[in-house]
Amino acid sequence: MEIKNILVPSDFSDTARHALANAFAIASMHHAKITLLHVVTVYDDDPYNPKKSFPDLEEYYKHLEERAGMQFEETISRNQLKNVPVEYIVRRGFSPYEEILTYVTEKDIDFIALGTHSRKPLARFFLGSVAENVVNRAPCPVLTVRIDEGEAPVPAYQRIVAPIDFSEQSKRALALAAALLKPDGTLFVLHVIEDAIYPAYFTAEGDSILQMMPHIREKSREAIENVIRENVPAAIKTVAMVKEGRISTTITEFGEENRCDLIVMGTHGMNALGQIIIGSQASRVIRKASCPVVTIK
Repeated sequence: MEIKNILVPSDFSDTARHALANAFAIASMHHAKITLLHVVTVYDDDPYNPKKSFPDLEEYYKHLEERAGMQFEETISRNQLKNVPVEYIVRRGFSPYEEILTYVTEKDIDFIALGTHSRKPLARFFLGSVAENVVNRAPCPVLTVRIDEGEAPVPAYQRIVAPIDFSEQSKRALALAAALLKPDGTLFVLHVIEDAIYPAYFTAEGDSILQMMPHIREKSREAIENVIRENVPAAIKTVAMVKEGRISTTITEFGEENRCDLIVMGTHGMNALGQIIIGSQASRVIRKASCPVVTIK
């Protein structure tokens, strides 16, 4: 996958700085350009006014825009990778996520990196509304960062896990993971067998997938190897893994146990019985993961 234009929406928070650090790492690998975007939210005096005209607060908004510009200039001056071109833009909008998505469409952005705005102690349970809307609606891959404190060094993607359910979407995620991996890194390709099934699928053979499909582990491993051959360059070191458990929990625990720098996954997919797994799995991984997560439709 070609990555040339990376958008980093920013509110100058710690999570935004961590998102920018990840954007720098990706831009350096792919010779891409970074655009920093700050949205000054404009509220109408009358929210029921169908014209949604801007209020007469021009001087106030100009002050906010100038302040954002100064903060961006300071951010760019701290750029650790001088070979990465960086520009910034400040826009007004009634909804930050809508303005972000509009900009993505207008400027042909092919990658987004942003913070989730989660705060301790609830960081593992909620996403910021802006991040959630961007993840669910963006036409391009989105990298989310949940870290909200400390320094933001430029990461090196030496160990990436790509969960796969053999859907076309997860195959695209696998190809993207291969493109983000450092040349000497390791790509873990993980398939999770969710053993518990819904009552509607109970049969005389049992109430678990492992009972109904006793050879599923072996078949899953064979399928992983085939997908790797079709979607990952032969020079990349890959490790095929099959695990059983709850999908989101198994993915995040695997990432932590194997000290992975990044998780790359689709937002929709299927399980072993062909049941559609809605984007809640990706959202759960984003909320729980200790490392950044890239999602792709």
